[in-house]
Amino acid sequence: MKIIVLLVLFPCLIFIDSINAQSNGAKLFTSKCTACHTIGGGNLVGPDLANIQNIRSEEWITNFIKSPQKVIDSGDSAAVALLNEFKIVMPDQPLSNTEIKSIIDYIATNSPDKNNPNQKTPNQIFNASLATNSDVIKGKEIFEGETKLKNGGPSCIACHNVDNANVFTGGLLAKDLTLAFSRLSAAGIDGILRNPPFPAMIDAFANAPLTDDEISALLAFFYYSNNAGMLQTSTLQNQSDLLVSLIIGLDIFIVFLLIMWKRVKKRSVNFFNN
Repeated sequence: MKIIVLLVLFPCLIFIDSINAQSNGAKLFTSKCTACHTIGGGNLVGPDLANIQNIRSEEWITNFIKSPQKVIDSGDSAAVALLNEFKIVMPDQPLSNTEIKSIIDYIATNSPDKNNPNQKTPNQIFNASLATNSDVIKGKEIFEGETKLKNGGPSCIACHNVDNANVFTGGLLAKDLTLAFSRLSAAGIDGILRNPPFPAMIDAFANAPLTDDEISALLAFFYYSNNAGMLQTSTLQNQSDLLVSLIIGLDIFIVFLLIMWKRVKKRSVNFFNN
């Protein structure tokens, strides 16, 4: 029995580990790279990094990210060519090999396929800055099942819940998705929706895959719900902190009154004894 469970769970664990790496890669790329680079959007301060994993080896990319000047000083022709073209040396990035690998994997996942130009990358399918209220509403209706999926798959709310005042309470059979966007990122959620790793999702969507438009709308809805959930959590935390502060303050005040009362009482006793 244990062997059967392991055989079922092992592929899921590998997939989840891959999704976590993608999520970390997305966060690192956003914080470390987007100021100077795009993935398929053209050159900025530095070169477009689309499909860089097919152009340079992982070792070269890792060395260059850690210390561009060192690679240039070694006389590497590609590094020298980049300096001549962009006239600026990228700052050293104190990242581990694992972190750099996650960035490379993220770039690979989101690089356009030259042999299939009509296939959209996760970034092309969803861009948070371009999401509209209409996209969020559409995603909400898909999540709740008000809008039926094109290929006949079940609604998300049958198994999942999102803590949102505008959404019906969902099922408890699977993980709450209120803060899914923070946990997984757009790429992570996109990967799960396209290639479900969990048995229930595999059964439900193996023959009823979601379309790009449906995934884009759901991502907009999860993005909105995530931000609303974080705001609500922050508000509740602030209220909780205020309540704790008031209780502590009241306790201190009561202790102060008791001390003062004992002093007054002691003085009164001493006065009458004299």
